[in-house]
Amino acid sequence: MSKDVDKKSTIIEIAIRLFSKYGYAKTSVDEIASQANIAKGTVYYYFTSKEELFMEAISSKSQEFFAALHEHIAQTKGFEAQLKAYISLPMKYAYENMPILLEGLKSIPFSYISRIDEYRKVSQARMLLILRQILECGLAEGKVTEAISIDRICEMIHDWFMPGNLRFEVSDIEQMLKRIEKDHEALVNLILYGIIRRG
Repeated sequence: MSKDVDKKSTIIEIAIRLFSKYGYAKTSVDEIASQANIAKGTVYYYFTSKEELFMEAISSKSQEFFAALHEHIAQTKGFEAQLKAYISLPMKYAYENMPILLEGLKSIPFSYISRIDEYRKVSQARMLLILRQILECGLAEGKVTEAISIDRICEMIHDWFMPGNLRFEVSDIEQMLKRIEKDHEALVNLILYGIIRRG
């Protein structure tokens, strides 16, 4: 890894840690530079503003999440286990990482909101692609009904379970995420097996 790439990565890691601990508004570029043992000007060499650094932090966490999700699903065998993994990992990730995003959205200049929305759209498209692949495997295994189209099942699961669809203005997001995390196992089982006892 080159010195430049290494230094930029260090700045991003420290920024993520400080944004997560103190929130966007209370985290200064001075503090990020101090923690990285570099001059403030060096931070601005890599990032034109604190907002740009925040956007890079979001992108970094997104890449980290998708790498973890792909690895987790690849290590999980069978449709049912993969669907459970697909639903539970994003919830855990959102609970651990959502505060950085929510805090930033309260303070970041309005001009950046459209870029965050763009990140969300790209992430949602990636999530839907992964979900479609899992459902197609389930169809091939004979475990997914053909009575409902895969597109419709994708829509329903994505709309109900994916944290990226939550409205950012929700006042107590932490409590909501805890409740969803607590209930998700029962909801996944309801999707997989239905409510009516069979056999």
